[in-house]
Amino acid sequence: MIATTPSKPAPILTSYLDAKAKRIRATPAALEGVRAALGDAGQGRDRALDVVVAWDGVLPALPKAVSVVLESGVEHPDNRAAVPLGYHTLTRSGQAIGTVIAAPRFAPAARPGRWGVFLPLYALRHHHDTSLANYHDLGALFEWLHWRGGDTLLTLPLLPMYLDEPADWSPYSPVSRRMWNELYVNLEAEGAPPATEAPLPVDDLLDYPVLHRLHTARLDALAEIRWHDAALQRFVGEHPLVAKYAAYRGAQARLGRNWRTWKTAPGTLPSARDVDPVVQRRHLVGSWLATRQLTEVADAAAGRGQSLALDVALGAHGDGFDVWNEGDLFVPGVSVGAPPDPVFVGGQDWGFPPVHPARSRATGHRYFRETIRHHLRFATLLRLDHVMGLARQWWVPHGHAATDGAYVSYPLDEMLAITCLEAALAGAVVVGENLGIVPPAVNQGLADHHLLGIHVAGDVLGAYGTKRSIRSTRHEVAMLTTHDGVPFAGWWNGLDVERAFRHGLIDEVTRERRLTRRVDERAGVVGQMAGEGRLHDPTSLGATMVAVAEDLAAQDATIAIFNLEDFWLEDRPQNTPGTFQEEPNWRRTAALTLDDLHHDAGIDETCRRIRTARAQSAARRG
Repeated sequence: MIATTPSKPAPILTSYLDAKAKRIRATPAALEGVRAALGDAGQGRDRALDVVVAWDGVLPALPKAVSVVLESGVEHPDNRAAVPLGYHTLTRSGQAIGTVIAAPRFAPAARPGRWGVFLPLYALRHHHDTSLANYHDLGALFEWLHWRGGDTLLTLPLLPMYLDEPADWSPYSPVSRRMWNELYVNLEAEGAPPATEAPLPVDDLLDYPVLHRLHTARLDALAEIRWHDAALQRFVGEHPLVAKYAAYRGAQARLGRNWRTWKTAPGTLPSARDVDPVVQRRHLVGSWLATRQLTEVADAAAGRGQSLALDVALGAHGDGFDVWNEGDLFVPGVSVGAPPDPVFVGGQDWGFPPVHPARSRATGHRYFRETIRHHLRFATLLRLDHVMGLARQWWVPHGHAATDGAYVSYPLDEMLAITCLEAALAGAVVVGENLGIVPPAVNQGLADHHLLGIHVAGDVLGAYGTKRSIRSTRHEVAMLTTHDGVPFAGWWNGLDVERAFRHGLIDEVTRERRLTRRVDERAGVVGQMAGEGRLHDPTSLGATMVAVAEDLAAQDATIAIFNLEDFWLEDRPQNTPGTFQEEPNWRRTAALTLDDLHHDAGIDETCRRIRTARAQSAARRG
């Protein structure tokens, strides 16, 4: 038997180890602010039984007076016997007192040799004369990838964002983590007339407020036509949370986005007269159509043996539906962020409120469960952004600099149990984004439960050609570059260094030193690729990129994913972490369209070399 471990209220960590293993202590002001936000967290009672983990269904030792009621509603006859996988209820004297998470110890494994590409959906365009991609374009990209042997398509979160003023188009600050983005609905496919106005990107940049206004007008017209559709009415009846979400958006249209000024309590809708019926209908129909079109895309991909890979955002917008709907689950007065590191010396404040760890436990982590399950409705590869957040999160009190916060602990074992259970129920593979300063317990937890980590070749290119060269392992998803870093061509040309200098993260002396070192690092890349016989023209940047991609594909990583923009030597990133709208974050469209991809022999050859190297990697593993 595994004895239950008493669960104390979430502790505030008074210090942490930075990237150089130096002990950094939180300031008294930061600790005071975080402690005030955290509150007493129910310290007056024993919270050990709020959540109990039963790995492989084996219950830990429970008090004699405690019973387990299974999901089926039947009382478990013997606490010494294993329970079925699922979420069960702990009771005492007939009263519910906690939740049992009965999870498989190991998450589903991926087939070795898989590979695919990454591209944000907003960056995709079918033709040069189209303004914004839709879900069916995502399906078309899947088909393109299929004919080149790829099986995985990773994109950024497909969650709703605030696109009217004041706009916040970061996919990592969604209105809700349990809804789908209506902006990508293919309206013409649903019977809407063709758009009379389709603003093209200017300098490759999307104008979200304009696109939102035009799309919304067409969606409203379509919603009026489709409102009495029987399939829509069934969808609304089967998805009460969507109905509440739509009413909330309608209330915001009347009462303002800041729900804290409303007369009703959080989670309680105002009267019908304070809900705009047009906006409410818009979000009901939009959610229905988004769900239907994503179902078509995901089912077609699955039929070809392909996987949609989605990113799970760590948090939600403070004015959004989730924060309003979940009552006191979210903590006011603080934001989630990251402490200083060698790249972002000023730390980061991401602006969204954290979930209260103890209050989450009291619900059996219902909100986290629903978030994961929502994404796994369509994704068969799930990437947990900032997976360290399952163990600890950096809380920044409002009014403090991002450097002046403190870490708050979260119940890692319980969060991993939910992840393993939901992945098993969906038959999905899960990868944790474990880049940067990650506590050893997190990486150990990923390994213990067969959850994959991430290896980014772009982060270690400087070690190529040396004895420090780092290769991916079979326990990782390998990526050449990510949306937060510069693409391969950007690294080659030192644009990451220039970016750091432009934002005041390094001085002129450091800039010159790093650019000089980059010359040597490029020589190391060329030397290693030529030595492996992958590079025959060391003067060609394109040939060097293909060689590095092929080398990455040949490594041991179970899955390899390539930034599609690397294939045509894009040098601009999709996002600059630590910045907001002073950079063109989350707006830049890809230089090549779907039409271009279908006629690019060079990219076809890159895919062929990757496909061959991946097959060799899989064969090596047997």
